[in-house]
Amino acid sequence: MSHTLSVIITCYSEGDLLHEAVQSVISQSKTPLEIIVVNDSSTDPETIKACRTLDANPLVTVINRHENGGTSAARNDGVQAATGDICLMLDGDDLLPPEALSTVQNVFDQHPAAGFIFGDYLRQDNPQQPAQCITPGQPILSYQLKARPLSLSSNWTLLGTSPIKRKLWQSVGGYDLNFGVQDLHDVEFWVRVLATGCSYAYAPQPIYLWRKYFGSNSRQVTPLAWYRLAESHFDIYCASGLEYRANELLLLGSKWMYQTEKIQYYGGALFQNIRQGQYQFSSFLALMIPAGVLQLFSEYKRRNR
Repeated sequence: MSHTLSVIITCYSEGDLLHEAVQSVISQSKTPLEIIVVNDSSTDPETIKACRTLDANPLVTVINRHENGGTSAARNDGVQAATGDICLMLDGDDLLPPEALSTVQNVFDQHPAAGFIFGDYLRQDNPQQPAQCITPGQPILSYQLKARPLSLSSNWTLLGTSPIKRKLWQSVGGYDLNFGVQDLHDVEFWVRVLATGCSYAYAPQPIYLWRKYFGSNSRQVTPLAWYRLAESHFDIYCASGLEYRANELLLLGSKWMYQTEKIQYYGGALFQNIRQGQYQFSSFLALMIPAGVLQLFSEYKRRNR
């Protein structure tokens, strides 16, 4: 039995770009069961006009949220309204490459036990330059949450718009509305998905076109965002053999907020991890970087919001 696809497009101020996003879905060789456009209480006249026009298309259902809740709330509403087996997320200023839906359905049909699929995607940094094809790493939780070699940054590469079975989305409770865009809401959601131990499959063809130059889905991540993630899912880090990594992130976040007691506590916890032989190069960086340096960056970020 073939799977049915629901494409969920969230928008806020994309204007006519929303028409391009929808057209990239309609022009697919594989027609989805439905296209659900979620307007996150936009006040932009062009976006409102685009939603009204699209609502006349029998394939498109427009949901108008009464208050702005961010991408997390908009996607949750879209999934709640969806009736397809598979939900595919699309931001209002991005596109689906040709044959993306056909590829998604074929992979799910070939791997019926898969809870989600991850695949190559196209990243376009400049409209005058061709998009670059990106092959993400395997979505293995213990690898994704580790720090990169000689760095404090995490390995995280899983694309937030990976097609996922609606039942799996519902089973983990969807997006946690306590986590906004600046709080790594995509990462937080997918940490919970991967922690279920569900199976997944890889799509070798590009299934998404990220037009990064529009900037609405780009952000600068601070240590505070990873602090909140590690604090909320400390048990998942520990179950993945990464207690030391959680303590690294908690220590860095404490230094970012300049909370003296927490700096001492998490510094001591991380030192204990090191004594037990659980560490990476990033562990020593987290211990050595002065709290004052991170505090300066924190103040700079606050002043330049």
